[in-house]
Amino acid sequence: MGRKRMKVALALGGGGVRGLAHIGVIRALHEIGVHIDIIAGTSMGAMIGAQYALNPDINAIERRMLAMLDRKEVSAIEKLISGYSPSDEKKLIIESLYSFVKQMVLVNVRAIKRWVFSGKEISWMFEHLEIDTDFKKLKIPFCCATVDLRTGQEVIISKGSLKEAVLASVSLPGVFPPVKSGKYLLVDGGIIGSVPVEAARAMGADIVIAVGVEAQVDYNKKLGNGLDIMFQADAIRAWHLSDMKIKGADLIIYPKVGNISWASFSKANECIKAGEEATRKMKGQILEVIRKKGKKKFWRGFFSLSRIDD
Repeated sequence: MGRKRMKVALALGGGGVRGLAHIGVIRALHEIGVHIDIIAGTSMGAMIGAQYALNPDINAIERRMLAMLDRKEVSAIEKLISGYSPSDEKKLIIESLYSFVKQMVLVNVRAIKRWVFSGKEISWMFEHLEIDTDFKKLKIPFCCATVDLRTGQEVIISKGSLKEAVLASVSLPGVFPPVKSGKYLLVDGGIIGSVPVEAARAMGADIVIAVGVEAQVDYNKKLGNGLDIMFQADAIRAWHLSDMKIKGADLIIYPKVGNISWASFSKANECIKAGEEATRKMKGQILEVIRKKGKKKFWRGFFSLSRIDD
């Protein structure tokens, strides 16, 4: 009786430019001979995962992502947040929203919108990613993790418009507008869990390899006022929630990008390299887990057949 190959899933988390580490992870997994059968992604993980599921050419994805991040609109965002640590990001969005909007010339001066970018204004982010298609066209099974604002429930998207699904998964509340999809009002799935391990498992994976690119919590920062305390508490909550959910994976890869701000786009190559290095260091562990899980699956199937024969 032949041994069936294990279905390996990647669960790719969000984190802005830190998520480009996923490119390095995928490249290194190819180098060590791991075949990717399923992908689940949130936010930047959804953006990269969708492209790879449609066309498994990691070099082409790297070129497209770097070209997108090289645009002047993206550079303006990085200049705005320059000098801020990852743990200050949410506070920065609130405290400097007006100046951000003014610099980007994205709103009418007579009113402040409920979000920084509108649907039309972020279309440039997707116009050359080549994902304006249907899930049916994918070469690798893929799903996006989002959250419905009306119910608070996680919504996993695995059919319909690929572009719309990814747009919903990257829609950070207050920065991008929610995406209306049927009865849902969808936003970034990272607000309840940055790495969709359970979604990957539900798609039939035997082994889930998760990639965590969460920002580190700065426990040494000065807490000078109420806002500092509020955002520090939120950063701690987000970290522990992410840590709790990611532990459901069989393997976890943590590229060393936690000290990089989500919008430090000039560090894109550094993030990609960090993904490669972290994965290569785990080569032995990755192959051993696949071997052991494959062996267990084989014997479970063997004894199952034996009982049927009896």
